[in-house]
Amino acid sequence: MPEPGHPPPTPDTREGHPGSRVTASSMVLSSGSIRLVSVEATPCASRFMVTGADGQDQPHTRDRVRAALINAGLASTRAGAQVWISPLARHTGPSTTDLAAAAAVLATIGHVPPTVLHDVVILGELGLDGTVRAVRDVVALVTAAADIGIATVVVPGANADEAARVPGVRIVAVGSLTRFVAWASTVKHTARISDGHPPVSRTDQPDLVAVPATTSAARFAVEVAAAGGHHLSLTGAGSGTGLLARSLTTLLPDLEDDDALQVTALHSAAGRPLPPGGLIRRPPLQAPDRSISVSVLVGAATTPGVVSLAHRGVLLLDDAPALDPRVLYALRQPLDSGEVLLASARGVVRNPARFQLILTSQRCSCGDAGTAGTPCCSEADRRRYQNRLLVLDSRLDIRVPLADDSPTNAAVAESSVEVAARVAMARAVAAARWAEGHRTNAEIPADQLFTGRYRLDRRSIAAARSLLDRGAVSNRGYGRILRLAWTISDLRGTDRPGADAVTAACDLYIAKR
Repeated sequence: MPEPGHPPPTPDTREGHPGSRVTASSMVLSSGSIRLVSVEATPCASRFMVTGADGQDQPHTRDRVRAALINAGLASTRAGAQVWISPLARHTGPSTTDLAAAAAVLATIGHVPPTVLHDVVILGELGLDGTVRAVRDVVALVTAAADIGIATVVVPGANADEAARVPGVRIVAVGSLTRFVAWASTVKHTARISDGHPPVSRTDQPDLVAVPATTSAARFAVEVAAAGGHHLSLTGAGSGTGLLARSLTTLLPDLEDDDALQVTALHSAAGRPLPPGGLIRRPPLQAPDRSISVSVLVGAATTPGVVSLAHRGVLLLDDAPALDPRVLYALRQPLDSGEVLLASARGVVRNPARFQLILTSQRCSCGDAGTAGTPCCSEADRRRYQNRLLVLDSRLDIRVPLADDSPTNAAVAESSVEVAARVAMARAVAAARWAEGHRTNAEIPADQLFTGRYRLDRRSIAAARSLLDRGAVSNRGYGRILRLAWTISDLRGTDRPGADAVTAACDLYIAKR
């Protein structure tokens, strides 16, 4: 019985055409979601047709598949077939279902055994000459296939290296229809099962020891931010702000397998270069120019934006008050939800965007520290410059004022390796404590902080409670202080925050507000 919307098949009983229906599987990315697609074919005496589940003809897919089969010498010009693709995705760009459609047709005319198509996902666009062209988002497509239990995925030869980054999947790479037939008819080829590949380290960010003239308080604030995943604002003159911000990424632990796969898929979809032979294991750092637009920041329905490329890593906005106010406002939604929502004619696309935000700013728009004998902006101009960040004020956890670059302000320099060891230990403690899918203290919902076993006693929270009662902080700010206190406690190796940890958290939160 054909599926609803399918025209009844027209079996061809000529010799070599058994008249049976053959099914292959593919994956499509449409409106931000990935779906398994069923591609069915049966011989047809009169014509070659490709339709969707709704019965609508798909002439572009039909012409590509038919021409590829004929030019590869695998079908005659008189060969007919009826192909149904269900559900048919309405999307732009290369069609990932071409090769699956051709495979189903080849099985109906006896070039490949139908059984070889079982439990296999086939990806690839066909050229008119029978070549199999690369497709975008192959890491995400192969990952989705693996998630539903598919063990073997056929991909274009040009996508082999990307696809092999997905662990536990047997990758079959073919560059043409004839190569596909050679594999499918003999089930022999050089395939590989990915084990995820060894980590790839990144060493292009400054080590903490190389950041000049930084106070111990500033270094401690950056360590707390890294340990708890807290959003950070750095204010000061000189090069210290940018270097200190960039060094934070050297304190973060490598990404876990699931995160590394997701981050690699996002960068692959955006056409960004990937590390040779492996997943992206280091938390990504995105530091866009101040001229960035909202569309580049959040992305489009088919291309992840900067906030998604910073997923599970760091988004650094240098001289943030100089950015377009619309860009700063656009950050509010992904900061709150950990994803970015993009409305298009085909629906709403959701891209992950759980990043750690770091803002840097000068004391005033001219960047002058206002030293003796040097004119600087007026107090009103300074306030106006800093007030541009008020749109994100309630989303920030830590504010750090940096002293002028001077050897007398320098802290005893620890390397990133030394600090990263403490950060990793604190993160492991936090992940084990919450044990409900939350990775860092910054992600903990407020109800877990205010009620139940993690509620702190009155004596411990006295400093934070005083700020709340006086109206110096909001309820949201009060929650952020408690999250900071848990991170400080984890770094100190204590079971839960005491009054000293909460007081230190208050100092980090309200500094220079």
